[in-house]
Amino acid sequence: MKKTILALFFSLFVISSAFADIGLNVGITAQIGEMSTSGKEVNTAMSTTETSQTEKHLFATGGFFLEKDFAFLPKIGDSIGSRIAIGYDNIGHDIGLGTTTNVREASLGASGAVVTGQQNSLSAKVVGFETYYLTVNLTDWLYVKVGDVEVDLNTKFEQAGVAQTGYGNSHTLDGSVFGIGLEKSTDNGFFARLEYNDYDIDGKTVTNTGTDSKFTATLNSVTGDTTRISLGKSF
Repeated sequence: MKKTILALFFSLFVISSAFADIGLNVGITAQIGEMSTSGKEVNTAMSTTETSQTEKHLFATGGFFLEKDFAFLPKIGDSIGSRIAIGYDNIGHDIGLGTTTNVREASLGASGAVVTGQQNSLSAKVVGFETYYLTVNLTDWLYVKVGDVEVDLNTKFEQAGVAQTGYGNSHTLDGSVFGIGLEKSTDNGFFARLEYNDYDIDGKTVTNTGTDSKFTATLNSVTGDTTRISLGKSF
């Protein structure tokens, strides 16, 4: 679905390039915010569950965005289309999420053998954070935004200091974002924005495929908000 939206975005750009006013916004953005989540690991053989506390992470990011308005549409373009835009936002760097540790008690493994107790650690890093969105200008200076989010995570799971791949190392999470913002533009097309975003990213459950295959790990939904400052140019 997201690839379809992105293809539509570039199609609109090509179509509108034939007009004197392209209706394209290009900009850079910086934001700071906080995300929180929790998780659990379930041993289906012993019917035990280990639940984590809610973890919060403060982060700062930088990135870029592209937007295309609908002013080229016949009849509604001047009155409504110019107030609606489809956009793509990409954080241009990785985000380290730190490392968490716990001590697992002895338990049954895949073949019924006892897996000895040991200290585990899990580290995670966001390697992709893309947003596909729609904005509507309510006034000349106030707008709202709604969109879909795709987050790519790289994880590293260790048991007693030895890296494990049973839970996989690459994961993708999908979610949504709602935002509201203020915009100030100049006569020569430059603009600045101050924006608040609320994120709700779906969790994921993964079954261990290694010797601990009777275990499943669940990341609950990731929620949070950010404040964003953007600078851009309209063409």
